[in-house]
Amino acid sequence: MIVDALEFMYTPWPDNSDKYALRSQLVDLVGDYYYFAPSHAVADVHSQVAPVYLYEFAHRSKFSFNAEWMGVDHGVNAAYDFGQPLVPIWPFQHSKADNNVSLFIMTTYANFARSGAPSVSGVTWERFNSSHRAYLRVDTNPKMAAAFNPRRMSFWNDYYPKLGQVEFDTEKEVVSGSGAGITMATSFQAALVFMLAIFWV
Repeated sequence: MIVDALEFMYTPWPDNSDKYALRSQLVDLVGDYYYFAPSHAVADVHSQVAPVYLYEFAHRSKFSFNAEWMGVDHGVNAAYDFGQPLVPIWPFQHSKADNNVSLFIMTTYANFARSGAPSVSGVTWERFNSSHRAYLRVDTNPKMAAAFNPRRMSFWNDYYPKLGQVEFDTEKEVVSGSGAGITMATSFQAALVFMLAIFWV
């Protein structure tokens, strides 16, 4: 059931034979499972008791080593958080856009530390909550957005856990508890193998 659900969710309809579209969907599947959906689930919980500000780092530097279709690497924002593009002795000459993005991020952090509000002049950073899933899209022109891929986030945070709770009567033994966890992990691995197989055909 889990494999079928993943295949349906991440098949690039109607171009389900386009290997490049399949490749992008596979990247989305892995990113959603490991990073995006868990981040949203945690933000949902925290926003019930404290202010939460969510952002997507979407700036792609000219020094990106990955192919453009891969988007922005996980963790690449760390250099901008600490002002690396602004260091004059750095061996790579960053662009003005890189400098501006770094300054913007550091200003939001400083404002948050000072006042608890990370907004910057010209950009009001709205709070995230379960009914208004606002997030800041950090790029050369930072702007607010809402509901980051809501269907995919809903799949992982609402529907996928329900699939894991389905019990099967196999030789009069019900799969549950740790056995169900192993089954879910195995099913996810099987789905990845399946999608990789499609891509490499």
